[in-house]
Amino acid sequence: MKFNLHTHTDYCDGTKKVKEMIEGALKYNYDIIGISSHGPLPFESDWTMPKDRLKDYIKEVNKLKKVYENRIKVLVGLELDYIPDFKMEYIDKEIFNELDYWIGSVHFLGKNKNGDYWTVDYNEKELRKGVEDSFEGNIKKAVETYYKYLEEMVEIYHPTILGHLDLIKKNNGNSNFFNENEKWYRDAVFSLLEKIKKGNTVIELNTGGKYRGYTLDYYPSNWILKEIKDRNIPITVSRDAHDVKSLNYDYEESIRLLTMMGFKNISCFDGEKWKELKI
Repeated sequence: MKFNLHTHTDYCDGTKKVKEMIEGALKYNYDIIGISSHGPLPFESDWTMPKDRLKDYIKEVNKLKKVYENRIKVLVGLELDYIPDFKMEYIDKEIFNELDYWIGSVHFLGKNKNGDYWTVDYNEKELRKGVEDSFEGNIKKAVETYYKYLEEMVEIYHPTILGHLDLIKKNNGNSNFFNENEKWYRDAVFSLLEKIKKGNTVIELNTGGKYRGYTLDYYPSNWILKEIKDRNIPITVSRDAHDVKSLNYDYEESIRLLTMMGFKNISCFDGEKWKELKI
């Protein structure tokens, strides 16, 4: 069974329409495609869905579910953000009843001195300035806060999938900001994994950072994958696709990596429950 649950469209920062992404999934012989555009934020952003388009988004995906029901299973989801100060209380709770699943992510880590929220998912300059403005230049405190927010999101809100677990490493090429081998960093990751193990959230192996040239490997790093396997935490595979071509990027390679790591199964959500697929 071939599937992808992390898929963006032109409702947010994706480049293609919902129908085009579904047609792309058919081209690559998918059995399940989950549409998960970035949900609205409580402030303006150029990469998330405007609040006034949310109803149209859900309506369109549900309509296409029926159009394609005999060819591919289409699921409606959202990628939703845990935000400092707001947590996830800015989200209308009724929206969860209209979704098949949702991806929980942390992109924002604090505010700049001008009062604007900054994200760990932009570039090195923004990360450096954000750490300076929000954490007085203390990268250790910033990174630990990132993982603390992920823990809180998992414990309080229970996302279906945890998005790109170590996104904080995106701008850390050549260990520009921190070293993943340092004890404090690993302790922060270990603490998060223990929280995930106690809940129902599934971790994704996300190929998006590598596809777009941001990282040399996937999210999360290989050593974290080993820790996930050793703790028997379920894992799924995601493209974090923002265009059609990325839907098929490293699909077999990512599963092969999990096999080399010792994983026997990957988790697939069919809209009602998780299924364990042998690899």
